[in-house]
Amino acid sequence: MKTQNTRPVYPNLFIIYILSLLGLVVSVVWLNLVDMNKNPASTETITTPTREQVKIAPVPKENSTVPKPTILFTIPKQAEQLTPKESTAALQLQPKAYLLQVEGEKVSLFPQPVAIQKGASKEAALHQTLNYLFEHNQNNQFSSTIPQGTKLLGLRIDETGIHVNLSDEFRHGGGSTSMIYRLAQVLYTASSLDAEANIYLSVEGELLDEKNPLGGEGIIFAEPLTRQTFVEDFSIN
Repeated sequence: MKTQNTRPVYPNLFIIYILSLLGLVVSVVWLNLVDMNKNPASTETITTPTREQVKIAPVPKENSTVPKPTILFTIPKQAEQLTPKESTAALQLQPKAYLLQVEGEKVSLFPQPVAIQKGASKEAALHQTLNYLFEHNQNNQFSSTIPQGTKLLGLRIDETGIHVNLSDEFRHGGGSTSMIYRLAQVLYTASSLDAEANIYLSVEGELLDEKNPLGGEGIIFAEPLTRQTFVEDFSIN
């Protein structure tokens, strides 16, 4: 009687185990692929632009000009002041009335500033200053050769110069020296806002000139009067 030969079962179990493991791996990979197909947005796709999609800016030639950008704002110069400027009419004028200062035998013209309202015109400022000169011609410190009672009858400024019309009192009293200094007082006062102004002086509407001299001794001078010509014609301090 023959004895039956039986093989061990262990190798068969090992093969089954390997096949099960491979099946599990395949299942996991298959599930991941399915999940990726369902959620394509979860993966990032990097695409490289083709040559047709890339636009390359042309390089300017040597002689070509590149347009400059437009400047939409300007920077003030450092010397400019960003403050409102006063108009000429609103400027503070500072005319002066010229009185006489006597020191021994020396007589000098002395300017006395007269306060003028801000914004006053030149005509108004000179009108007020000449009236001040005629009304304050004598005090403890200064004197004047302008006769008392002299009045300003009119004052006008035009392109030819400053026209001053005085009352008849201006003609009378005193000798030649007194006449010269009273003339100087009116001339320098009327030109206190413009030292180079032409002054036309009249008495009762009559222009004083070579044909119509000033005073009994006949102080003759040419019109228009200026500071420069007056100093040249008459020797005063």
